[in-house]
Amino acid sequence: MKHKGHFVFIAAIFLFIIGVGTLTTYTILRMSETKRIEKQLNTTFDDKTPEQNENQEQSLGILLEQMETKSSTESTESTESSESSVENSNDEDMTLYQAHIGDEITQQGSLESSTPSILSDNNQSIKFELGKLYTKLPTEENVVLLTIDDGPGNYTGEILDFLKEHNIKAIFFVSGDTVKGYPDILKRQYEEGHEIGTHTFCHRSFYKLQKTATIEEMREILISDLDKTESNIKEILPEVKIRFLRMPEGYYRDWVGEIAQKYGYITMNWSVAGDWLNEPDEKIIEMFKSSIRPGTIILLHDGRNRGKRALKILKELVPYILSKGYTFADPKKLF
Repeated sequence: MKHKGHFVFIAAIFLFIIGVGTLTTYTILRMSETKRIEKQLNTTFDDKTPEQNENQEQSLGILLEQMETKSSTESTESTESSESSVENSNDEDMTLYQAHIGDEITQQGSLESSTPSILSDNNQSIKFELGKLYTKLPTEENVVLLTIDDGPGNYTGEILDFLKEHNIKAIFFVSGDTVKGYPDILKRQYEEGHEIGTHTFCHRSFYKLQKTATIEEMREILISDLDKTESNIKEILPEVKIRFLRMPEGYYRDWVGEIAQKYGYITMNWSVAGDWLNEPDEKIIEMFKSSIRPGTIILLHDGRNRGKRALKILKELVPYILSKGYTFADPKKLF
């Protein structure tokens, strides 16, 4: 009996050691995976090769950390309309975006609601203010907005086919130096009821520019880029009225808003993005799905060959959104 007691005691110690070892191993593996993803999210464009920057359009600020900037009186709306800081790990003036690693990756930004007003299908008034930065539609209805940047590109036609099949309208934020290479696609976007927004001329990084240029110099460059973009678009679509601006990498300062207001632009960023991340498609799609809320602005890319992945995401995301009782806003009905 005495030997049996010793055996039970030793067995208990052995099982305890195995349990602690298993838990420790699991924790180390989880930390390793988290650090791997954080390293990817925190890699700056300066750390990448020119080829990597090309593949990622040299676009979007780096996703770094979750920020809470709404006051306690607005806490119930913080996940949908928190204001973002504009900083970066290498430069405090760079932009910060929310990163929910493994669950959802969303950008939070300032939201304002005033004129001009827009109406949804059930006539609930939605209001924008010119020159302000929006990262979601100012509505609590189950409505989302699809936006696509950097094109036209080689897969934009297939994206248009898919959107037409599902009667979905989008804002295509086009690059001024790209549109002349795809005049028929630009015409088709407009003729099929999509909104044409400006993504400026050549995807210039104003985050990099601000390190060497004065604000006045940056203002002049932005005005020049906007004028060249409008000129190239209107050579193909003389009748088009551009109503939306999305700055490269989501750059925003008060002076950008002032210029946008003079052009009559609504400045729009996004609620959820990430189709450029080097993660499995399934993980990216789940991230988009988990981020759908009233007023969500979805960002995808169709520049060059980027539209191939965007199309794959749309084919999974659209049926999911519709199954949850959401509808897609028609940008042309926002005025």
